[in-house]
Formats: sequence, C-alpha cells, structure tokens
Amino acid sequence: MLRYLILLVFLFTQLFAFAQPTYRSDDTTEKVYRVKPLPELGAAALGLGVTIYAFQKINGKDDFDATALDRNDVPGYDRWIFPDNTNRVSAASGASDIGFYTGIGLPFALFLDPGVRQDYLNVMTMYVQAQALNGLLYAATPLGPSVIDRARPSAYYPEAFEDGNAPGKDLNAFFSGHVSTTATGTFFVAKVLSDYHPDWTGGQRALLYGAASIPPLYVAVQRVRALRHFPTDTVVGFGIGAAVGVLTPHIHKRWQEKHRTSLGLSASYRGDAGAVGLGLRF
Repeated sequence: MLRYLILLVFLFTQLFAFAQPTYRSDDTTEKVYRVKPLPELGAAALGLGVTIYAFQKINGKDDFDATALDRNDVPGYDRWIFPDNTNRVSAASGASDIGFYTGIGLPFALFLDPGVRQDYLNVMTMYVQAQALNGLLYAATPLGPSVIDRARPSAYYPEAFEDGNAPGKDLNAFFSGHVSTTATGTFFVAKVLSDYHPDWTGGQRALLYGAASIPPLYVAVQRVRALRHFPTDTVVGFGIGAAVGVLTPHIHKRWQEKHRTSLGLSASYRGDAGAVGLGLRF
C-alpha cells in the first residue's frame, strides 16, 4: 500500500513540474520540447527511488515449490517455448543483457545530432523521466510483478533446484522489464529524431521506428530462449516500453505547442500621439 501512495505522490510531482509556467520575451529560437530540468529531474529521482524500494519487495518474495508446477497449465501460445534441455540458457541470458544495455545507452548518442545537441539537457531530462516511469510501471503498479505472480519458464524445471524449491524472484515473469527498458530507450531515440527532423518522409520515419524495434525484439527472443520469460511477457513489455519511449517526448512537445507564453512589446506613432502596447499570449 505504501508504494502505491508514494507512486501517487510521484505522479502529482510530475504534473507539478510540468505545469509550471514558462515566460519568454519574443524568443527567436523555437524549442521542440517544454522541459523544466530541475523540478522534472527531481520528480524522476523520486520515481527511481520508489522503483528501487519496490524492487526490494519484489525480489523478497518467498520461495515456492517448483514441483507443483504443471506445464499443461501454461496456455498453448506460451507452452511451445519449453526446450528438451536447458543448455542454451546461459548464453541466451548473456546475449539479452548485451541488447538490454545497448538500448539503455543508445539515447546518450543523441548528442551527435547537431539539432539535438543544443537542447541536450532537456532531452536527457526527458529520458531519465521515461526510464523512471518505465521502472514504476514494472515495479510499483498492478501491471507488474509487485501484484502479478507468474512463474518464470525456468521454474518448470524443478530438477534444477536442489530441494525442488524455486527462489521467490522466479515469480517475476510478467512483464519483461528487460524488454520494456530496452524499448523505452530505442523508441525514445526514434521519437526525438523524428521531432527534430520534421522534413523526413513517412518512409524514413517507418525505417527509423523499424530500426528502433530491432533491439527490444532481439532482447525478447533471448529472454525467451533464456527461460526468463514467456512470449506474452515480452510482448507486453515491448508495448509498454515503446509507449513510454514515444509518449514522454510527445507530451513535452504538445505542451510546448499548446501552452506557450510569450510577452511582446509594440510601439506606434500617429500625428502628435504615440502609443506603447504590451501583449501577453498564452
């Protein structure tokens, strides 16, 4: 219950950070996103703190009897992934980590784009927010393993456990945090590049988002091969991560477009009279 209260506080903090007014006087440079780095980074830090706290609770689940699990209870669309042996598990797990860290680090390469570079602090602020939100959705909401207990595929091999009891962390199959985190990073990059290059064609954008799909899809395949997740776990993780990666910059962009405030000064002279006007647009 406490983590849900903290989550609610975090969401209100995010809204407060977003809602602060922006005042500018006839800027010649039009920003793509409306970002307040200091309060928004503070809100993101709070979210990350909640996520870390929730992770401790998730990983502290009690051990369970793996011998009581029955593969026939797994839906057919997920059941097919069980291999005859687990020889490939270790290699697939390592391969998934490579894709995972690649997805996380990719947004930091956005500084190579000259247009993004001038707003790099704002863009990185949004990225930290996006990953904080992704972490919260996984660890501190009813969507993830804090509420949903789903045994990982590896738990269906009780012979792998000395006494037949699997660790509690093997109940954290739904949804795939590796996939959602990777998708958050890659789709964030695609969205930002798309926003900074409005002249790109629909075909170019399709290629961009297609490329953004490759790392999380790779991670999804490897997580299934590593018996850490069922296919449906990775599909949901992909969808959540992609949505967070796209919507975080999109909301900032829409906020900039719809809630701009500008202050203008004008002067006129006619005959023997002069006038000065002050205009506020919001």
